Parts: sequence; C-alpha cells; structure tokens
Amino acid sequence: MLRSTQSLLRHGQTAAITQLQQLRFLNVHEYQGAELMSKSGINVPPGIPAFSLDDVKSAAGKMKDENDEVVLKSQIYAGGRGLGKFTNGLQGGVHICSVNKALELAKKMLNQTLVTKQTGPAGKPVNTLYVAKKMKLKREMYFAILLDRKTAGPIMIGCSEGGTSIEDLAEKFPEKIIKIPVDIRTGAAQDTLAHCPITSPC
Repeated sequence: MLRSTQSLLRHGQTAAITQLQQLRFLNVHEYQGAELMSKSGINVPPGIPAFSLDDVKSAAGKMKDENDEVVLKSQIYAGGRGLGKFTNGLQGGVHICSVNKALELAKKMLNQTLVTKQTGPAGKPVNTLYVAKKMKLKREMYFAILLDRKTAGPIMIGCSEGGTSIEDLAEKFPEKIIKIPVDIRTGAAQDTLAHCPITSPC
C-alpha cells in the first residue's frame, strides 16, 4: 500500500488517494428524541410509538384525554409534517382525532408517503406513528441546539413565538430568531442564557 501511494505521489496522481471523511449517524425520530430527553429528566408530552394498526389501537386507548382525543404524528426525517400532504390525498401529517376515528385515520397514514417542504416531491415513507396525548398549551416557544458549521460547535436557537412553521417565521421575521453560539470548552454562561427568548417571562 505504501509503495502504491508513493508511486501515485511521484506521478502527481494525488486525486486517486482516498481521503478520510467524517460520518454522522445522528438521525432520530421525534419519539426517539422524546425518550432520550425523558431519560435525562426533561419533561416531554406523553406518547407511544406505533408500528402497526394494532399498536395504534392500543396506544390510543392509553393516550386519550378527558374528551377521548389523541394526536397522531407521522414520524419522518423532515420538518413541515403538519402542513404536508400524503400521496394518497390525505392533508396533513399530524392530526388530532377521537379515539374512535384514530384507527381509520391511521390506515391513511401508516406505511404511506408524506410530502412536505423538506422532503422533495418524492416524499418520505411513514413507517411509524407517534400516538401522543393532546396537550393544553398556555404558551408555545421554539428551542433547539444544533451543530453550526461556521463555528464547528453547538449553537442554541430560540424564538418566543412558537415552533409551528418556524421556518416560515424565520423567513418573514428573522430578527425574532435568537442564535447563541456555545463554546464547547466553557459551556453556556448564565449571562448568555439570559438573552435566550424562552427564558424571558411571558
């Protein structure tokens, strides 16, 4: 191998040398993220992943609220699910419905293809539904920790006006999106966190 590499270098064929490239395996569905956060002591809305219609029926019975309603959420690696559309014609990848209608609705969602702004026209297959408890929201905010290529480290992104269609909000009102880079050596300082919109009072 060493001789072959030296030969390539002598002949100027450096493009043929394989370069190492970092691989990322960080994709998690919403229900998986909720499980990870719950294990770390973070409060998350209760929910059960369903991989079959029998799973949906069982989970809906456990997650129903006082009005016998549940939330069915398509699990795909893309955003914009609520405003998406299935290729079978069903509008929306997230639905609030009664327990009695959950199974009928799940038949049109599970193992079907959902198209959103982020999937492209081909869409993504919905192999899992997250059957969640319907929550009564007093205030909706958005918070995320992402990896920033510019700083090669984590960055906190927050908005005080909710997480639904956050991409559209960021496009129309970019000043409402607060971005706070985090130094991986020192972490996030308390005075820095004070500027995050979700730590401010209503």
